[in-house]
Amino acid sequence: MAEKRKVLGLPLLVLLISVSLLHLFICPFTKVEESFNLQAAHDILYHRLDFDKYDHHEFPGVLIVRASLGFCVIGALWHMQKEVRRQFGSTVAGLFCLTCASQFHLMFYSTRTLPNVFALPIVLVAFTSWMAQKYGRFISLSALVIIVFRSELSIFMGLMLLISLLSRKLGLLQLLYYAVPAGILSLALTVAVDSFFWGKLLWPEGQVLWFNTILNKSSNWGISFYLNLRMRLLLFPSVGFILIYSLLPHKELRFIIYVFPVLSLVAARGCSFILCNYQKSWMYKLGSVVVVGQLLINAAYSSICLYVSHHNYPGGRGMQELHKLLPANADVFVHIDTYAAETGVSRFLEQNRNWRYDKREDMNPSHPEIKMYSHLLMEADETKIHQLRDTHKPLAFIEGYSNTAFNVFHFPPVSVRLKRKAVLMKRKTEARPQRE
Repeated sequence: MAEKRKVLGLPLLVLLISVSLLHLFICPFTKVEESFNLQAAHDILYHRLDFDKYDHHEFPGVLIVRASLGFCVIGALWHMQKEVRRQFGSTVAGLFCLTCASQFHLMFYSTRTLPNVFALPIVLVAFTSWMAQKYGRFISLSALVIIVFRSELSIFMGLMLLISLLSRKLGLLQLLYYAVPAGILSLALTVAVDSFFWGKLLWPEGQVLWFNTILNKSSNWGISFYLNLRMRLLLFPSVGFILIYSLLPHKELRFIIYVFPVLSLVAARGCSFILCNYQKSWMYKLGSVVVVGQLLINAAYSSICLYVSHHNYPGGRGMQELHKLLPANADVFVHIDTYAAETGVSRFLEQNRNWRYDKREDMNPSHPEIKMYSHLLMEADETKIHQLRDTHKPLAFIEGYSNTAFNVFHFPPVSVRLKRKAVLMKRKTEARPQRE
């Protein structure tokens, strides 16, 4: 029976939102994996129906876009929390929220414009529908998220569907009744939208599925607490998804982010069982200390990771520094190299309309046209800086994360070391190209 102990809902919701926004404001910049979707958001907001200016063919308010995504993720988590509260009680729901809030990766990624994170709110709502045995909504949302966003979710959703079929909670005819129209509509939607923007007939997730799974070329991207029957049923699809998806060569943590809330739910149920039996024996008392301690340790670990991440975007910080150092009416033509573009630079950082920003990838220190740039934002490579000594000089160095050191004899025992990662170069007066 679900416990009747009351855990206030509103403070937990505020906690989830606050932690998500804290990660966003401390790490406002984005990296190369997020650039495509962020760029698309920029084009939709600024160019709207002027499709010729969309630059997704050329280059595969950041805070507003990412905060909106974060609110969607937190909203979906809160929707899931309500179902957890209904089925398992307020203590489990409260521990579920605390576990999610103390996790670094879930909160950090919740505002990241990655395809996986765009899919995450839909996955969470679909999973909640499956928990509540609302199979029509579950199947429709599953079809949408698999066909439009992430094809690998067919494993996760398929395992949940298999459990429902084997337990006879869902019939085959009922499955087809919802799945066929949902699949057709989702496929028509993604093909129509993506074919329009790319100028050719295209089903993106079908192409990704063929490349990564059928051709098996994903490596080209880089190489018991208390469990009742309900918990085992919730845990099985998550573990199965991780095991099956791990067969692919290319692995990243964000690929399995969908199961983090589910694993948090199972952990919360186990923690609740220990806390609710606190007075029964010294073992449960010790276990309760461990439960509270792991939340605190998790929060401390998340704080360290967040601090490290703050210093992991030298390109974005370099763009920020450029706008601080130069007046808005200055004649600026800046080149952004690949390293800077991959470590935080996005079009949302192009604040001055009269400035010119260039990301040509064929530009190097020995290129004859390097003189035309008034400023360079580039990797702090001593060799490249030396090669530019006749045309440009360093204006500012941007430090970034180097490594983490541990020393138990110091407080705090963890220290983050920084080193020069990017540099702003300014053109020398004598190197200014002569106007004809």
